[in-house]
Amino acid sequence: MSDPASKIVLRRHALARRDLIEPSEAHAAAKIIAAQGMALVERFVTAGGVIAAYWPIRSEISTRPLLERLAREGYRAALPVMTAAAKPLHFRLWAPGDELAKGPLGLSEPLAEAATVEPDLIFLPLACFDAQGHRIGYGGGNFDATLAALKAQRKIVAIGLAYADQEVDAIPHEAHDQRLDFVITEQKIFDCGASG
Repeated sequence: MSDPASKIVLRRHALARRDLIEPSEAHAAAKIIAAQGMALVERFVTAGGVIAAYWPIRSEISTRPLLERLAREGYRAALPVMTAAAKPLHFRLWAPGDELAKGPLGLSEPLAEAATVEPDLIFLPLACFDAQGHRIGYGGGNFDATLAALKAQRKIVAIGLAYADQEVDAIPHEAHDQRLDFVITEQKIFDCGASG
């Protein structure tokens, strides 16, 4: 069972720690995580498959090096489009150089004319995580709703991206909280066994 107050405290502390990461450290971590992310993509998805990632905001791990590598390696990248809080995200194709627009909630999204697709693998942002694959996001519930909807249709590999400092001992969780299959940090890959 989950204590909502403890989630709020964990989120606040984790985001405060993340905000202290120096730009040079963040840049180095994004490059390491892009390489590790590509290794997992190649393990689970054949070239031409659709890989969803997020467009970074605030102090999130940058996915830009990863998105560029995906394009070079022949994968199709997609970014999320938000419709409402706690509702599943939609994904539209995006490639490096494509224009982005501000969505209704202020996030950068592919243009409306970009094709809507279903991802084979998804990279998620997070505030903090534990080694069992539980995560705390920003509280909107969109990624949990998205993973639940995708898993109801087929197998989907969910990978959280984080700095090592975002790991906590244990995340309180409820039945609707979706576990990650992996978490990649600049120091290691956590195989959380969620899909096994």
